Amino acid sequence: MTEIIIREAQSRDAQQLIDFLNTVGKESHFLTLDDAGILMSVDQMAEYLNQIQEKQNNLYLLAFLGDDIVGVISVTADFHDRIKHIGELFIVVGKKYQGYGIGQLLMTDLLAYIQEAGMIKRLELQVQKRNTKAVLMYEKFGFQLESTRKFGARDENGQLIDVLEMVRFYD
Repeated sequence: MTEIIIREAQSRDAQQLIDFLNTVGKESHFLTLDDAGILMSVDQMAEYLNQIQEKQNNLYLLAFLGDDIVGVISVTADFHDRIKHIGELFIVVGKKYQGYGIGQLLMTDLLAYIQEAGMIKRLELQVQKRNTKAVLMYEKFGFQLESTRKFGARDENGQLIDVLEMVRFYD
């Protein structure tokens, strides 16, 4: 595998990011994103990415292999003073690029940013209980199980499944 480049998403990445998210939504049963796709126009995505860049408690990173997006990670947090310290994590790596450590590279960069910026004190994520590889990675990076959402999602066969709510705290 050649070099993976990780950089902050920019408005010019909007179309490529939409295409990537629509693809992973179809190929993974572990995401809330599904065949319907991201349902954003290029202009809407570009504006969203511009807004993310303006906030210290938000970050959207892209992992590239050559010119192709192979993974994304983001933390989004509210602007309201009472809850702007709570970030929500989203991460996905394209199916054919999984198992090469790209998720760990993305996680390392994002967590370093959170530590350095100092705004996020509570980082949350949701993961399907059956996604054991992801759960193990989150635990490796210091996330703890906070609760289980019984019937928190449906699987690809329409069966109700449990979703774990995990959290990492920062002082």
